[in-house]
Amino acid sequence: MQTHAHGSPPGRLGRRLLAAAGAFAVALGLAGFAAPANAAEPETTGSIAGVVTGEAGAPLEGVWVQLFHCDPDFDPTQQIDCWNLLWGEGQDARTAADGSFAIEGLEPGTYRAALGPQASTAQYVYEYWDGAASLEGATDIVVTAGAAATIAPTLEVGATVSGTVVDDAGAPVAGGYVYAYLTSDLNSTRGGASVAGDGSYTITGLPAGEYVLKAGPGWGSTTELVDEYWQDVYSADAATRLDLEAGQAVTADFELNAGAVIEGTVTSGGAPVEGVDVSAVYAGSPDRWVETVTATTAADGTYRLAGLEQADYVVGFSDFDGDLGQQFWQGAVDRASATVLSVAPGDEVEGVDAQLTAGGSVSGILTQGAAGAATPAAGAYFDVLRKDAAGAWERVTSERAGEDGGYEVSGLAPGEYTVLSYGSSSASWAATYYGDAYYPEEAAAVQVAAATDAGDVDVLTRPGVTIGGSVIDEHGGPARDARVTILYERAPGTWAEPPAHGGSGDEISYRAGGMPPGNYVVKFEDVSGSADPYVTQYWERAATQAEATVIEAPNGGEFFGIDAVMSRTEPEPEPAPTSTLTGVAQVGQTLTANAGDWGPGAELAYRWLAGGQPVDGATGAEFTPADAQAGAAISVEVTGTRPGAEPLVATSAATAAVLPRFADVTGTTGHAANVAWAGANGVIDGVRGTDGIVRFDAKAAATRATVAVALYRLAGSPEFVLPATPTFRDVPADHEARTAIEWLKAEGITSVTGTFSPSAQLKRQELAAFLYRAADVSFTAPATATFSDVPKGHAFFTPIEWLKAEGITTVSGTFGPTTVVTREHLATFLKRWDAVTAE
Repeated sequence: MQTHAHGSPPGRLGRRLLAAAGAFAVALGLAGFAAPANAAEPETTGSIAGVVTGEAGAPLEGVWVQLFHCDPDFDPTQQIDCWNLLWGEGQDARTAADGSFAIEGLEPGTYRAALGPQASTAQYVYEYWDGAASLEGATDIVVTAGAAATIAPTLEVGATVSGTVVDDAGAPVAGGYVYAYLTSDLNSTRGGASVAGDGSYTITGLPAGEYVLKAGPGWGSTTELVDEYWQDVYSADAATRLDLEAGQAVTADFELNAGAVIEGTVTSGGAPVEGVDVSAVYAGSPDRWVETVTATTAADGTYRLAGLEQADYVVGFSDFDGDLGQQFWQGAVDRASATVLSVAPGDEVEGVDAQLTAGGSVSGILTQGAAGAATPAAGAYFDVLRKDAAGAWERVTSERAGEDGGYEVSGLAPGEYTVLSYGSSSASWAATYYGDAYYPEEAAAVQVAAATDAGDVDVLTRPGVTIGGSVIDEHGGPARDARVTILYERAPGTWAEPPAHGGSGDEISYRAGGMPPGNYVVKFEDVSGSADPYVTQYWERAATQAEATVIEAPNGGEFFGIDAVMSRTEPEPEPAPTSTLTGVAQVGQTLTANAGDWGPGAELAYRWLAGGQPVDGATGAEFTPADAQAGAAISVEVTGTRPGAEPLVATSAATAAVLPRFADVTGTTGHAANVAWAGANGVIDGVRGTDGIVRFDAKAAATRATVAVALYRLAGSPEFVLPATPTFRDVPADHEARTAIEWLKAEGITSVTGTFSPSAQLKRQELAAFLYRAADVSFTAPATATFSDVPKGHAFFTPIEWLKAEGITTVSGTFGPTTVVTREHLATFLKRWDAVTAE
């Protein structure tokens, strides 16, 4: 069962312990033992015995045999299955020198066995009887009174991985570790080993499969080395895969690198500041965890953040409980707008300095309890949040109140703040914002100014609401495909997820606590996409939310037994939802289909129509009209197949007639034809207006950046290594035309230095020089000048004469070397040039 908006469960599985993962290979046999002739009473217990051998038939000594017993009276609302690991003297065994073991005094019933190789047999694979990799796949062993059930496991020799782990100076990384992960489960190690004093390690007993290996300096290491995957990469996705077979031995050596270093100095008013906390906090996607690295400034204001793994970081400077306001690198006062530093092992970034100014503080009293009976929230945890540039609340720090519930947090940058109190640990309280609000967008704000205290920011938290129960299927087992969703009436008739709260759950039970008082409904639904899903229901088997039983929860209300028994039946047919299109109907612009809400598990297929006719190959959720669709209206057919239902088709409304690639260029001759060529071949981009429509703006002046990009694209957008430092002062690293301009410089097509003037209007003589150099031809200019305004000795005489000789320009008399080139003229020049140079 999946739980919505809840965390992982506590101990519903407390009676069950899974030993290390693995698989057993044994053969089950049952043998009856006759009762002794002089037995006064019949035997009431049985036993499990056997001999454990290796692949060659040799007995294995010291193998640990553990048993799991199936409790036939187990409660499915308390456990996900009946299996309990047996603990206590006489309920497990280790094999003798001849490989034998016996576990006696077992009550009749069904058992399963796990066999764990130990140090002397570590080369063998951990297994479950009979040849299973998990308890769920193990073979049952039936024990009867007065008899011994016998098994004869034969363990398989696993693969071995060994090698050395050294640092970048070749010194052993003693005390480090190496882990082996099956690629089918990158969250759990399948084997591991510590690194010895000489840098060596050995991992044995690995079952066959595909692996990745990870090494690191070990927990608590004081080195600046960082974890890495084999070979010399820093993510599991990029790691080299190892296909291991039973008995195979592989060598894998590691050379660990020192992590990145960030250094700088913190000052205030020109003087160094000691004792400021500096932190490098991961700024990447939330599906990856990267440890925050911290340091404190020395007496001279300097700091050093070392051992940073490959990631994006923001660097923050905090003087909480001091007088200086929090800041991020380059003067940002909120993390959302902070400059991001991308580093990799071996990088050393210096000069990440901060000049701190006076900060302010916020203070108040945190209380808890019912209104009119509140007491100090002694030691309560609370967050201080600051409104960022986008208007969102950003957590600045988390603190604890004093025994009297009082608090004061200083070192805050000027701005708008609020406080979120979680209450003390004495009970489950509903997290509350300043202003008696439960949602962040409803929180009250207080203005913090430099060198001042915003006082009386008091927050009262009330006892939270708790809702819990169990979800099982109609056969009494866990409904693993079910999800629980709790909905809160945020405003009359408006139902939403409750504010952030605590929770737990497993495959059977769920519990949510710390929610605000109010009205709730609980929904149970299938999320598997199965063709035979569980029927969606609300508590007390209501079919719809309108019929659902509403839980009216006061402060501190506890509601357990909010249970559901899930059953499967043929789902009621639903109509096809309305599909829509978004985007501008124009050649070259992407249209996106919104299929509508088909419900969980639906399979969707798309077919795009132009003028009512299918477009070949257009079967995705997005479609970009080509020149062939100009003038046609576009629509999309969405075919949805819900689990267990027949396909339904929903067709969107058609767009207006598709505009040409450039809405302001409709001709088919002269410059218009050349502009169409430039657009269709991606040589010159159009200009997107505020209405989303792309136009060419033919009469506007072309710029030097425009021709740079066009020539780079006509050359096939070749790959080349950009210089680490931009060549031109006015073409920084983030300039949209930087790659093309740097390529022009590298190819010698431009010879300017210092600045390139990318936005300057392009002159005809400059264009002649660019085209001539890009053509890379040998040409002898005529003895007599062709154009009266371009005499011999003119700086651009040869390029202009070449343009005339090749027919790239057709003017006569005068050339107009300093005349500005319009965008349509540029398209004409480029098309002719492309034809000449392609010959």
